[in-house]
Amino acid sequence: MPRRERPLDEGDAPLLRFAADLRLLRQRAGSPTYRQLALRAHSSAASLSVAAGGRKLPTLAVTSAYVRACGGDVKEWEARWHTVAASLTGPGGSHHPPYPGAAPYQVTDSGRYFGRERLVEEVCGRLRAERVAVVTGPSGCGKTSLLNAGPLARLRAADPAPAVLSCTPGPQPGRTLTRCLAHLARERPPGGPRPLLVVDQLEQLRTHCPHPAEARRFLDALWQAARPGTAPCRLLLAVRSDALPYFTGHPLLAQPLTMAPMTPEELHRAIVEPAARADCTVEDRLLAVLIAGAAGQPGALPLLSRALLATWRARTGTLLTLARFRETGGIERTLAEAAESAFTALPGAGRERARQVLLRLVDPGGPGGVPRPVPRGTLDDDPGTAAVLEHLAAARVLTLDGDRVALAHGAAQHAWPRLARWTAEDPEGLRRRQALTEAAAAWRAAGRDPALLYRGRRLAEARRPGPPDDRLTAAERDFLAAGARAQSARRRREADRRARLRGQRRLIALLATLVTTLALVVAATAPLAVR
Repeated sequence: MPRRERPLDEGDAPLLRFAADLRLLRQRAGSPTYRQLALRAHSSAASLSVAAGGRKLPTLAVTSAYVRACGGDVKEWEARWHTVAASLTGPGGSHHPPYPGAAPYQVTDSGRYFGRERLVEEVCGRLRAERVAVVTGPSGCGKTSLLNAGPLARLRAADPAPAVLSCTPGPQPGRTLTRCLAHLARERPPGGPRPLLVVDQLEQLRTHCPHPAEARRFLDALWQAARPGTAPCRLLLAVRSDALPYFTGHPLLAQPLTMAPMTPEELHRAIVEPAARADCTVEDRLLAVLIAGAAGQPGALPLLSRALLATWRARTGTLLTLARFRETGGIERTLAEAAESAFTALPGAGRERARQVLLRLVDPGGPGGVPRPVPRGTLDDDPGTAAVLEHLAAARVLTLDGDRVALAHGAAQHAWPRLARWTAEDPEGLRRRQALTEAAAAWRAAGRDPALLYRGRRLAEARRPGPPDDRLTAAERDFLAAGARAQSARRRREADRRARLRGQRRLIALLATLVTTLALVVAATAPLAVR
């Protein structure tokens, strides 16, 4: 007789509920023995028994095998597994994870922040020498984490520590700045070190503030607050690189420090060192896959952090392995979940606009390697498109860098089912649309050179109506309209030329008839003249 299963401990903890529901699933499947389950699941009976023991969270692979053998919904149980794993390392968990996941590093995370030491030194040196330091970089490169776990952590650990206050401009930057400066003035002790005002996400002056004049006054007030002699504070600013042209000419942002992509050596430290501080080890094979997966990917860092956190939760003992990384879905699963969540959060019109934007960033039929950046100018410059770009950038689905837009990771077009389905619907149509986008941009860059316009069959195909949700940008419509006008003008000129030729032919024929008639008359009257 098989042994009776040990009763679960009392309580309502997530792990106990998970185990109880696994047992209930097994009962509904006819209560097979664990040996029978093992034969169905191609797994060991011992591991399946432990999975429903309630003492330890089983691995994702064992959970999936258990559920599959009992005829359950594997996808649903995988989602539950991730929820329970997150609860075990949340505020009530017993272990502090070495990676922050989707959240930026905080000031208290300085002990696990690695890879950006050189830039942290540059920022601190700039603050000591010039009282103003500006950090810029594309969306998702880790500017907020750098500020928090780098200079802010160092300053708050100093003796004596200066007063430090962080803020973002928000929709009313003037009021925000007034409150911050008043607070710092109260907090600074007489004779103490000069306080520091940190303004993160300075691009909000463009995206959140409806009045350009108010944004300019905010910058002027910051500049005045940091001027030598009368400066009440030092400034540490972070601004997204695509917003820098909006502030062109202002002395406050004249010499920003740029966050370059992490080198392989820096990525190595960012992955290995936090794990070591948590008494864990990263398997060499996993390390190689992670570094290779981040190379050339503009938005890899937040995705990497999320995937590492999931791998740490699923670890075996103190080792983070490639097998566990793949069980949790790796970067691809992380990316797909973030993208789907961001997309479904949009309203109906926003989803249509997001589809248009995303399909302009994919490489139809391509392997999904390094993302293909496109100029911001090839997209519509209307509030709806701008709002969608900001939303998707905040969710780390795409990156905004200078005047370029790109998918955060090249794997998005096959890892995210929705985008993969869109891409597969009409890859040839996508190629034609991307060719049209590039042709319209080249035409505008060349001063609207008529020689670059579409004509003939190519123009007809590009103007052919597509699906209802396939919307041309204003630049593309302008390009095609100019092509149609040029073609109509050519046709009118050709029609005029043919009409002139017909008139000339009729005139020549008339003259020939007259000449012939005249010749006949002369021939008929010549004998009479001789007589």
